[in-house]
Amino acid sequence: WRWTGWNGEETRFETPDGPLALRPRVTVLALGGASWARLGSDGEWTGHFAGQGIEVSPFQPANAGLCVDWSEHMAPQFGAPLKGVAFRAGGLLSRGEAVISARGLEGGGLYPLSPALREGAALVIDLAPDVSEEALAARLAKPRGKQSLSNHLRRALKLTPAARALLMECARPLPEDPGTLARTVKALELPHQGLRPMDEAISTAGGVAFAALDAGLMLTQRPGCFVAGEMIDWEAPTGGYLLTACFATGLWAGRHAARYLSSRGRTP
Repeated sequence: WRWTGWNGEETRFETPDGPLALRPRVTVLALGGASWARLGSDGEWTGHFAGQGIEVSPFQPANAGLCVDWSEHMAPQFGAPLKGVAFRAGGLLSRGEAVISARGLEGGGLYPLSPALREGAALVIDLAPDVSEEALAARLAKPRGKQSLSNHLRRALKLTPAARALLMECARPLPEDPGTLARTVKALELPHQGLRPMDEAISTAGGVAFAALDAGLMLTQRPGCFVAGEMIDWEAPTGGYLLTACFATGLWAGRHAARYLSSRGRTP
């Protein structure tokens, strides 16, 4: 069945047997966000809501990969994990991993930064988050003899091949001064072109504004109709939190739907 909107007091669906109109005493809608259109979660319901005067925020990608236009020098690193780093965007900070792909970066370390990256904030990477800038500078200041700078970085800083490649990609030519190079390692800015498209995102931000709901998640414009899950305008940092909150809002909406019926002398 596919929910197709309201017509007065009727709630309408498209079914395998054709259109169907119901007049339920209470309704809990869990129509999803807009990040998996190919599986039916396309967010088309927002048009019906807006037509009823219900405040809806536009959907945007969340928990999504980052688009990066790499040079050809990064090709050997495609598929390589970027571990032991810290990511920062705007006022958000995340410790975690990401994978370097032909299209950019993808991974749980980036997902909590989605709100800032979506707004165009720069991505800054600390390639050695457990070592101070001063300690890095001291290591880099040691004589390197006939070693190349790349080998010196590998030996002195213990950077992985992926981290060294990222450093060379974003800070070429590398500064020779140990202090300047240490600052670069601690705050490497990665130019990017924003988040991947919404249909590739794990989840979405946007949906029914909390201002349009009462404390039980009932639409103030349509008494007896409750909403849950990704229909509501909130944003989870990862898939696990997303699932938990969807289940929790579903339980909350269901309990208040039952109370709504009981308050009118009806049995759920």
